[in-house]
Amino acid sequence: MKRTLFILIAAVLLCGVAQGGVPGVKTEFGVVAGVDHPVAKFDMASSSATLKANTGFTVGVHMGLRIAGILAIQPEVLYSYNKIALNDDKRGFSTDIKCNTVQIPVLVSLRLGLVRLNIGPVFNVVDNPTYLDRNSEKVLFGPLRPTLSYAAGVSVCLLQRLLIDARVSSGFKAMENCISYDAKSEGEYIKTTMINAQLKVGVLF
Repeated sequence: MKRTLFILIAAVLLCGVAQGGVPGVKTEFGVVAGVDHPVAKFDMASSSATLKANTGFTVGVHMGLRIAGILAIQPEVLYSYNKIALNDDKRGFSTDIKCNTVQIPVLVSLRLGLVRLNIGPVFNVVDNPTYLDRNSEKVLFGPLRPTLSYAAGVSVCLLQRLLIDARVSSGFKAMENCISYDAKSEGEYIKTTMINAQLKVGVLF
């Protein structure tokens, strides 16, 4: 959590400096919030568990640097939270996997009037889903996204202040995760492919 707060504060300071003016570069700064809907594919191998990813939320800071005509660079810092319901009727166990994620998208934005087409890499700097086992011990499920992933989407800027953004982000490969119900049981390894759809509303300053 301390690392997350540090990243968010650093991003705000960076955006504030940019707002002060960079010769030849038109800047914008804002905050965004919305829903994060994970569409997850779980390769369960021989595990008897079932997993279901649930819709959560996302908040963050947004910056736009228009560098040439309709072309802009759009760095952001986004914090997302959602849960994955884990159920194993055969073993009589159920819990929620809590997913806290901090991502830094660095998107290329093509701005055509009110419409913006966005695509680019996403750096995943915090991704540590955890859950409680039978003994209420915290267990690390394992990262859901690779360090580098990508995002693509479209946004609309209304009245020069209101930003509506829709996008999809995903990794380039499946991630290996582990399920263990207590310290005595051997962990079961599964593979997870995560695709996240986000719809956010923001205010530009």
